[in-house]
Amino acid sequence: MKYNLSFVLLLFVLQGSAQNRELKVTIPNINKKEGQLMIALFNSAEKFLKPGKEYRTVILKISSGTETVSFKDLPVGEYGIAICHDKNTDGHCNTNIFGIPKEGYGFSRNFRPRFSAPQFRDTKVLLSENTDLEISMIY
Repeated sequence: MKYNLSFVLLLFVLQGSAQNRELKVTIPNINKKEGQLMIALFNSAEKFLKPGKEYRTVILKISSGTETVSFKDLPVGEYGIAICHDKNTDGHCNTNIFGIPKEGYGFSRNFRPRFSAPQFRDTKVLLSENTDLEISMIY
């Protein structure tokens, strides 16, 4: 009986880890090899684009015109990504007085905002298996 319980617990643990996925993001059109990319992953509409509310964040020093980053061990679910090309490495996506970014930016689903920042629904992708995304920067 003791071995049966251990086996069931092992299966439960293995099944839980098998549900985690990887999201690989490639940014192919970085216009200058300077500064850093700030890549924010959000998992809810309530937290989307709110500073400090990111599910995960990666800051990547730019070394080429194409960069790739992976988010590993993600639970199945919906995610939205926002990227900023922080050329001056001040840790912010600088904007003008109207809130329009002065540095390059991009969103999952290659959403291009027109008159306001995007909503989570505009950028969300369903992660149900390992997924590769390509997000083009807007300059």
